[in-house]
Amino acid sequence: SSAKCARILNDRGISVHFCIDNDGTIYQLVDMNNAAWHAGDRQINHSSIGVEISDAYDLQWQDWYVSKGFGERPVMEGVVCHGQLLQPFLGFYPIQLKALAALYAAINKIFNIPLKAPTVSNTVDPLVKSNAFRGFCSHYHITTRKIDCAGLDIEAVCNEAITLNQD
Repeated sequence: SSAKCARILNDRGISVHFCIDNDGTIYQLVDMNNAAWHAGDRQINHSSIGVEISDAYDLQWQDWYVSKGFGERPVMEGVVCHGQLLQPFLGFYPIQLKALAALYAAINKIFNIPLKAPTVSNTVDPLVKSNAFRGFCSHYHITTRKIDCAGLDIEAVCNEAITLNQD
């Protein structure tokens, strides 16, 4: 849940601006005027907006989600990140991706951040790493130390946000 995510982030001394819960509810955890400590890079933290999507990742948690009434999460298979094939893992609920698209649309309108994804997929993008990229990316685009959100189709989320902004 977002509450558990916030506790874990706090315990680790890191933070994000927004967290998307299992039901698609978006919670703001840090004021947009402040840096959040999420990207693993001080310069990028000061020029980015951190979003966490609630997900336990490991397949062992699938039964927990079902028992709590959330239903089965999609299982991500065949995902490659930093040149490595990842073991199957739990993906995001469709409602979470719709919420993410809505958040991207709002961020685009408020901050004029382009609704685009990095051109490099599944590994570090030099433009993102150098803080020269303007758009939406995942942590794995910044550093090889992170694999989140491997398998997330950022371009599709951006396209959904474009559609939302046209309505």
